[in-house]
Parts: sequence; C-alpha cells; structure tokens
Amino acid sequence: WDGLRDCYRKMTEDVQNKYGVAVTKLGAIGFSGMMHGYMAFDREEKLLVPFRTWRNTSTGAAADALSSLFDFNIPMRWSIAHLYQSILNGEEHVGKIAYLTTLSGYIHYKLTGEKVLGVGDASGMFPIDSEACDYDQRMLDQFDELLKEKNYPWKIRDILPKVLPAGSNAGFLTEDGVRYLNTDLEAGTPLCPPEGDAGTGMVATNSIKPLTGNISAGTSLFAMIVLNKPLKRRHAAIDMVTTPDGLPVAMV
Repeated sequence: WDGLRDCYRKMTEDVQNKYGVAVTKLGAIGFSGMMHGYMAFDREEKLLVPFRTWRNTSTGAAADALSSLFDFNIPMRWSIAHLYQSILNGEEHVGKIAYLTTLSGYIHYKLTGEKVLGVGDASGMFPIDSEACDYDQRMLDQFDELLKEKNYPWKIRDILPKVLPAGSNAGFLTEDGVRYLNTDLEAGTPLCPPEGDAGTGMVATNSIKPLTGNISAGTSLFAMIVLNKPLKRRHAAIDMVTTPDGLPVAMV
C-alpha cells in the first residue's frame, strides 16, 4: 500500500507540475499487478498464509497431477496449482478459504468491494474457455469431483474472482478506496477490470490481435503469441493464457 500510494501521488504531482491541475476526477482508473500467485482469505478478510508469488515453485506434484487431469498444461506458478499443492500438503488453512485472488484482484477488491478479475489475469489462476470468456466449466467440474471426499465448505468457482473482459465496468471507487489510496480523487470513479503484468505488456506493445506477439525481458524472459484458434493438444513447454479480451495466448 505504501508503494501504491507513492506511485499514485507522484503521478498526480506530475500532472500538477506540468498542467497546473489537481487530479480530483478521472474518467476511469485501473490497476495492474504481478500475474499468478496465491492470496487466500477467510470470511473476515484475514490473509490465511503469506502471499505466494510466481517465484514459489514448490507446486510440482500439483501441477503435474492437474495437467494430467485436465489434459491442459498447468504451470507451477498458477493459483490453482498453489491451491491443490496446499491440499496435497494437508495444509489446515484450505478449509477456511472464502476468497482466492491475485495481487491486482486484491487491490481492486479493497478499492471497490468487487471480487472480480480481468480475464488475462484470471487465466493465470485457472484455465479459461475463450468462447465463454470465463473459467473452463469442464475443468471446474473435474476439480470439484477430485475434491469430493474432502468435504470442503466451498466449490472452486465460489472462491475464485468473477471474470471480466477489457471494457467492462468492474465497479466504482468507494470511500474506503479513497482512504486506501490516500487521495483527493472523488469516490464513484469507475474502475476497469484489474489485470496482470502480462496483459499490460500485450496492450503496451499492441499485441492483442490474432497472429501478433511480443517478447518481454525483465524479471523473466518470455514470448507471447496470440493464437487464431486453440491448440490441438497439450504441450508441456507452452503455457496458455489470454489477452485482456479473452483470446488464447501461447506463452513460452
């Protein structure tokens, strides 16, 4: 939160210095965060375990098992791999989960009260059906069946954020959100669906149409190619995510 407030304050100071305008009203605002990861909360909004990022590659057994179950490549960094590994480990917190999200989804929730996620970021939580622009229902059912004997008080869809494509209204800045940002921005400002850094990179490089792509070099090195149709079969070296409007993306 300190970093976010500092970032927002510097942006508004820059506008003030260049144009002599105080930022109190915006047409829309949105937030991006580290893609993937595991942020699990209980009903009192308590973080149940420390934030597990994409660097926590302790989920090999879960990723392999789910990849075989779904016949779809599940990388170790995905939220569903973290969740299932927690189950395999017998971690006590799993039965208390009320909400599972990413970093951008958490920030967005605290600012708006809405448990939603942009489809691109959601594609790093659970496989997406691009036709429906939502989580893949067959795989949701398979995961619930896998956990049937555990008798957890939730089904997987119940604890995941609602999926939204780019352009959707994802809620409005609340009075609490204003306090979290420590800003003069008016409550009621509309927010777009929160996205991960991969989606941000696609938009920044205009790589969102089929048969376009980009290469990113920073905390990691990867290529993203927007496909014009789904892959015919699973490839262990190819991670399937989506553009911010739900098109399939091959990430290597």
